[in-house]
Amino acid sequence: MGDKASDCVKVAIRCRPPSTKEINNGEESIVEMTEAFGEEGEAGQVVLSDPNAHDEPGKFAFDIVFGLSVAQSQIYESVGRPALQKTFEGYNGTIFAYGQTGSGKSFTMTGAAGDLRGIIPRVNEELFAQIAEKQSSSTCRFLVMCSFFEIYNEIIFDLLNPVADRTKLGGGLQIKEHPVMGIYVKDLTEIVAEDVGKVETLLENGNKSRAVSSTLMNSVSSRSHSIFTIKIHQKDEEDTSRNVFAKLNLVDLAGSERQKGTGASGQTLKEGANINKSLSALGNVINALVETANGKKVFIPYRNSKLTRVLQESLGGNSLCTMLATLSPAACNYEETMSTLRYANRAKAIKVSATKNEEASQVSRLKAEVEELKKKLMGTGAGGAGGSAAEREAEQKFQKQLKEMEHMLSSNWDEKARLSEEHERQMQRFREEREKAAAALEEERLKRLRLLEEKNDLELSLKGLVDLAASVSCAPAVLAESRQWLKSHRALRQDMEALAQQRNLVHVFKHGFEEDLKLWGEGAESEDLTLQITGIGRSLPKLEKLRKAIEKLLQLEGQCVSEAYDLKQQLKKAANDLASFRPSKSLEVEAESEESERQAAEASMEQIARILSLIQKQLQAKLEELGSLTSVEMGQTCEVVLKFSEGLDEGEASSAAAALQALLTSPALAVMPIGMPAKPLREYLPDEVQDTPETTEVVLAQLIRWESVMGKAKKSPAELLARPPPKFLLDVAVAVKAVTGFPAQLEEQWPESREERLARFQQIAEAIRGELSMEALDFDGVDVLKGKEVPKTLRLLQLLALCGARMQPPAPPEATQAPKADQLPRLLDGMDKCIRAAKAVVESRQGAKGGESQEDRLFALEAQLAEESRARLAQEEQLQSAERQLQEVKAALRRISTECQQKESEAEAEGDEELMELERQAAGLTDVSNLSEEGIMELLGSQLEAMQAQLQQGQEELKSLKQKRQEVKKAVQASTAKARRVEAQVQRARQKREADEELIGQSPEEQQQILEARGTELRSKIEDLEAQAAQMASEVEQHRSGNRRLEQEKNELQAKAEDATLQMQILQEERDSLREAMEQLWTEKAQVDEDLEMQMAGYVNLSERLNLQQDENQDLEMQVERKKEEIANLQRNGFH
Repeated sequence: MGDKASDCVKVAIRCRPPSTKEINNGEESIVEMTEAFGEEGEAGQVVLSDPNAHDEPGKFAFDIVFGLSVAQSQIYESVGRPALQKTFEGYNGTIFAYGQTGSGKSFTMTGAAGDLRGIIPRVNEELFAQIAEKQSSSTCRFLVMCSFFEIYNEIIFDLLNPVADRTKLGGGLQIKEHPVMGIYVKDLTEIVAEDVGKVETLLENGNKSRAVSSTLMNSVSSRSHSIFTIKIHQKDEEDTSRNVFAKLNLVDLAGSERQKGTGASGQTLKEGANINKSLSALGNVINALVETANGKKVFIPYRNSKLTRVLQESLGGNSLCTMLATLSPAACNYEETMSTLRYANRAKAIKVSATKNEEASQVSRLKAEVEELKKKLMGTGAGGAGGSAAEREAEQKFQKQLKEMEHMLSSNWDEKARLSEEHERQMQRFREEREKAAAALEEERLKRLRLLEEKNDLELSLKGLVDLAASVSCAPAVLAESRQWLKSHRALRQDMEALAQQRNLVHVFKHGFEEDLKLWGEGAESEDLTLQITGIGRSLPKLEKLRKAIEKLLQLEGQCVSEAYDLKQQLKKAANDLASFRPSKSLEVEAESEESERQAAEASMEQIARILSLIQKQLQAKLEELGSLTSVEMGQTCEVVLKFSEGLDEGEASSAAAALQALLTSPALAVMPIGMPAKPLREYLPDEVQDTPETTEVVLAQLIRWESVMGKAKKSPAELLARPPPKFLLDVAVAVKAVTGFPAQLEEQWPESREERLARFQQIAEAIRGELSMEALDFDGVDVLKGKEVPKTLRLLQLLALCGARMQPPAPPEATQAPKADQLPRLLDGMDKCIRAAKAVVESRQGAKGGESQEDRLFALEAQLAEESRARLAQEEQLQSAERQLQEVKAALRRISTECQQKESEAEAEGDEELMELERQAAGLTDVSNLSEEGIMELLGSQLEAMQAQLQQGQEELKSLKQKRQEVKKAVQASTAKARRVEAQVQRARQKREADEELIGQSPEEQQQILEARGTELRSKIEDLEAQAAQMASEVEQHRSGNRRLEQEKNELQAKAEDATLQMQILQEERDSLREAMEQLWTEKAQVDEDLEMQMAGYVNLSERLNLQQDENQDLEMQVERKKEEIANLQRNGFH
């Protein structure tokens, strides 16, 4: 048997310096310390003051106390080196750090680089230094094996062989107990370490797999308890009796925490609850051990937690133990600091007794255990084949234990080293295969990205993003909207196709209008007034149709731009969320997975970001394409109108031509409201801007598109400018910055707090004041938040537009400004006024010459118009007839619905009346005291027959009502179908009338062009519908396959759940049986203790009686001696 070393748990106290957060919050220090490093004659003390002065300062005495400025090397000298020295002597040792979260446990145990190294790396360095020294000066040889595991949510995970999925059922390791080996973790990886670098690599890999998270108190908070074990086996080649082995457990406990301090929620909150539960169990074990040390007989609840079960030998078994308690000096942590000090104060009273682990002693004990197992096995096998199932199960159990014990005896150093190397080779192959798979996946994603860039198709890019987001398990929640983005793009594409078709129709009307203008020009060149009037008369209806077509074009353009800007804002928000998501997600992946998985996750996030950036560029190209789709060249057409109006220098015609020339020369200046200077915006002075909504709308429209700042409410510019919302001001500034680069330092994110919003408004105002060199600017951001002083806000917006216009380069003087799409209606109005003025002049000249033939032409035209009016009236009558029929159907539906409601109410009323009648009859039945038995039976029989008749009648009425209801439902359905058919007929009639109106007055060529444009539009719609149908069919098939897959997974999960439930029931039964056995053992133990106490009391009683008997014997002997002396005296005196 080895030597023994008895001692109490050694407790050391360390208080960290105040953190930056505590200093910024003005937290006072409440901890006073008297340092002591464990040397003889020193006594350390910790005094903790209550910041609220409710209690007296708490004073605690400890042998080792470290102050705020203690060096890491001093902590190692006082705590780490003595434990390592005892390990070399053959005694097991444990060092564990305890304290609240953020108090410096991990820093003390692990530390940082250089002089800030913690206990674990310093133990590692000195371990191999001493091994090298002893091997060079003696015949000793050493074998060092390391293991590293964590207890996360009461589940043990191997950090040197981490599992892929922590949430998988059965992924943890089991704790076992052996009569010789003691408490151990089954299947835990143990790796042979030959040098310092190998241990450092194991520590680094293990810490990467450890569970950490960010809380309000600690950015890298440990969410699990970790235990790094170093086993040292010493072998003397000359004297085998000196062969010893020992292990050193280096424990980093997760910190105790409170939810209000950490701000934990979700999974982090669950982790904190499990951490506090295990630490509470540890406190209960310490309390029980203290009671035991004081001589009381109490049960020690080691099995209440995996942590206490693993530390069972460290706290109350074969191990020397050192507890390092860490404190926070801040007043806000008073309760946690007081709890830690009380914890440590109790722990120092625990007594431990460590036995020197000699190899010979262990081998002899193992051999004895093997012999005992063989005897048990022979005993179970004596029953032969006819033994019970329990005996056969016991036999198999003993055989398994025997094999394990024989393996322990036969395993040597070479075998352990071989197993460790084989495990490392397997892990290396696994890492290489995973890296190859990750590289292949990354290459495939890069190829897909290059293909998307080459195709430059927005829809393909969105589909690629949807597929990538679905394949990445750690994708952020914001990417769940990617399918909605794809649907939004499809709607945008359809609207853009409709816009392109409308643009073709505009060009058709424009061509017809220009052909009529040519007829006017031919008449002007030949001075044929009749031909001029004919050309002008035909051009005015074409111009009106062109105006309506352009209005519809602008409406479609606004719809497309609004959809595009909505999608752009969603993509921008997703990109910002992804940028803020990626660092935190990388930290989580690094904490819970291996390096390759972390790199794969980061690569996926990077690719998602690149695809998002590509999609944003493609969407911007779509916006630019929208501008080209709405561009209609009207300059040459306006010049033709002006050319043919040159000879008409009479009054109104001359002024109309001048106005059209002004519009054509500078469309932007021509749309300025009255009172605004007629010059480019960049040449305005600050005093020349105005503060009205109309002028603000025009000024801002020269720089930005209103669709980009309308927001989700989709308000018109007039509604927004009537009382500008606070966010609208920032949106306008951001839009101006996107176009002109001003204001350069403006942040685009909308702040949450009121102070930050006011600061942002002030930043915009200061940038404007600086750019315009203004001494002061009459603006207050508070007015914007309150919705007051709207003119000041509008003036600020115009000044903002002025600054943005000055940042843009000026246009060349000789360049002609092309009219924008929203300026086309004004050009058309100008041409209309000019043509009508020219028509009046030409008609007046024709009237002066006398135009009898012209009157004939007018009569013919009037007759044609009358015929067209009659046809239109006939169509309108048909349409009105259809609408009346629709109204009659709707009225019939309402009448049927009313009748149904009346029937139901009547049925309910009749039911109520029948119920009241039954109640009256029941009341009449109550007074039967004066009736005989036969009278009662006769009365009851008659009433029963009446009730049966009423019931049968009611059932028949109910059946008839149900039939009527079915008939009414069928009638309603038929009427509804008829109403839908009528509505479809009305819609077709309206479309036909609109189509006929467009064709009236057109030449055959123009009618053919219009019909071809409509045919193209219909074919395009048919293709879109077919594509949508195919897409919907593919999506339906995908949903079906997904449902099948989910059903299969559901069945598998149900089977697993059933297995787990069965296993849980078995475990519960075993637990209950164990509890009953423990209770029985406890009862028997208490009975034995009582018997022992009674026997002890009997022994004490016998001892007391024996002592009394001895005293009596001594008294009798003394009396006999006295008698003998008296007899001798008498004989000497002559008496005989």
